[in-house]
Amino acid sequence: MNVTYAPSGLSFPLKCVGGQVSTTYNQIDLKHEQASASVNVQAPTSVRWAMSVGQ
Repeated sequence: MNVTYAPSGLSFPLKCVGGQVSTTYNQIDLKHEQASASVNVQAPTSVRWAMSVGQ
């Protein structure tokens, strides 16, 4: 699966292995406040995922 954070364009892949559960923690430190932002996740329909986003 691929995770993208806008407006920075930061993108990183996460490897998904069938039948296994994995946990990944990522933190993005911003130098300037953003008026708005979004996180996009692209994954095959066979991948089950969950996300928690905080500010």
